[in-house]
Amino acid sequence: MMREERVTGGTRIIGRRGGRAPYIPTVGMGDIAFLLIIFFMLTTVFRAERGLRGVILPKAKAATRLPQRDIAHIWVDKDGVICINDKIVTIDAVYVLMERKVRINPNLIVSIEMDKNTKYGILADIFNKLQEARALKVNFATIKEKGG
Repeated sequence: MMREERVTGGTRIIGRRGGRAPYIPTVGMGDIAFLLIIFFMLTTVFRAERGLRGVILPKAKAATRLPQRDIAHIWVDKDGVICINDKIVTIDAVYVLMERKVRINPNLIVSIEMDKNTKYGILADIFNKLQEARALKVNFATIKEKGG
């Protein structure tokens, strides 16, 4: 029958015959474990996600321009000033104007163009007002970057 004798910083195993086994230091084992974890974390190569293979995206046959009467433009600058069809309005007026436009033209498409530094909360408020006004067809206008 084996007995263990605890000593500071390690364990001594005492055998049956009364002889003592060599001292096994356990103080540095935590350091070694963390070094191994760090080594494997740094040397492991993670596979990059490749997405779906074999999917061919459709190409546009022709671009059709929508009639201007079916589009309402909303511009928002970096300070949060809202402009609908060249008229500066408040956030509450977005509902009133868009509700009237949707009632006149149910196929209305709302095109939103925002400064990239505009706070997201303003966009969320505009979305809520558009939803209340039942203007559910929304388009985000982007600025085409020049060059490749």
